[in-house]
This record gives sequence, structure tokens and C-alpha cells, in this order.
Amino acid sequence: MRGILEDVNGERKLLALDLDDTLLRSDKRVSPANLAALADWLAAGHEVVVATGRPPRTVPSVLPELLFSAPRIVYNGAQLWVDGRVVYRNPIPADDVGVLLDWCAASGQRWYIGLEIEDRLYVNRPLAKPGPLEVADLHGLVGQPAYKMLFFFPEGRGDVAPLLAAVPPTTRVLITPKLDLIQLCAGGADKATALCYLLAEWQWPLAAVAAIGDDINDLEMVRCSGIGIAMENALPEVKAVADWVVPHHDEDGVASAIRRLLT
Repeated sequence: MRGILEDVNGERKLLALDLDDTLLRSDKRVSPANLAALADWLAAGHEVVVATGRPPRTVPSVLPELLFSAPRIVYNGAQLWVDGRVVYRNPIPADDVGVLLDWCAASGQRWYIGLEIEDRLYVNRPLAKPGPLEVADLHGLVGQPAYKMLFFFPEGRGDVAPLLAAVPPTTRVLITPKLDLIQLCAGGADKATALCYLLAEWQWPLAAVAAIGDDINDLEMVRCSGIGIAMENALPEVKAVADWVVPHHDEDGVASAIRRLLT
């Protein structure tokens, strides 16, 4: 039944937790109230899985210490890390990457393209972007597992309809008004699928999961969990599938959700 969490072994539950604009405030920090609520959740014997669109390399710098050992879903669900190692992978098919690179080269447009490969970002041309990146011939990287394909728009986003029409059906497009880029992942890569892989390993039901998020990459996870929770700052699509809506990420919405779950 949606809206009621099922206990595992009489007491344990799982919180699937997005980072940006959910646990993290606008300053990319975790508030004292959210930290205290997370500590109480863990002290009660429950579990947390971090579920983010970030690549693995950018997670530790924003993660509170008490979540360092938590499983991590990264790359919008294309990878799952448990105990410091990757246990689940779902990269973009290499043929899809090649098809899109060929299409971009033939289009006559000046595309800024990135490939996330084994926790490194490769781009086809210099780009002013926070974090390390490497300019490379992306065609030469086809065949390596690419967990994201990114299209950046430093000169403004124009008509992207032809690009979207060229995306193979086995590759998934993620577009959000919160980011001025287009993300591509494998067609079956999403946070909910990675979460279900983890639950199968643990032999836990989805009914024992409360999932909380705000953006388009949280949609499936919020929709399928025992309790789906949307932040007040969430996209309308996420709010529409949520059981609860909690305060804004700058107003300790995660703490509010956890307090309600613990009552």
C-alpha cells in the first residue's frame, strides 16, 4: 500500500536520498537539522542509500561523514556502489554513442559534447565548467563504457529537436529546467532500477523504502517506493507522483520527512 512503509525484520527501513536540491542546500552544504535527523534515522536501525545524478568523484566532497559508508547510486542510476566498489553497471550502448557522434559531426553545428567514462569527463572542445575535464577525440573513446553523454550549451540552447530525434531508442534523454544541458543515459538506467538491484541483493521489498527527491531523474524512484516524497522545490512531475511534499531544500525538508517517518 502506498504511503505506509513495510518493516524489514520487524524494524528496518530504507531512505533513498537524492543530494542536490534535496539533502543539500543551495550552498551545497547539509544543514544541522538534516544532519541530526539522519543521525536519528541511522540510530534507529534504518538504512540510507544515496541516489544522485552526480558522477562518483563529486560525491565525497558534499557527503556528510555519517553517510560515507552508505550505498551510492550515481550517474542517474547507471552505477551502484556498495562498500567502495561498483556492483551494478548500465552504460550507454557503444553503438548509440557512435551514432550520435557521427550525427553531430554531420550536422554542421558546433556541439559541446561530454562523455563520462569511468569517473572521468572527456569533452570534445574546451569548456568553462567546474571540475576536472579532459579534451579528447570522443570518437576514439567509443567502445569504452560511457555512463553519461552530455550536451552543453555555453552559447545558449537553440533548437535541439533534431538532436533529440537522432537519439536511438535504446538511449534515454533527461532534460530538466534546473540544468542548462541535456543528459543521455542507457535506456534502462534510472535510480529506481539501480535501487531495485540493491533491494534484490538485500532481499528487501520496495514497500520498505521511502524515496525523496526533486528533479526529473528522481521521478521513477519516488513513484515506485513505499512512500514517495517530493521537496517543495521539486518539479511538478515529481510532486504529481509523490505521497508527501515536504519543505524546500533550504528549509530542512529532509529533516521534516525523516521526523515524520520516525513517528
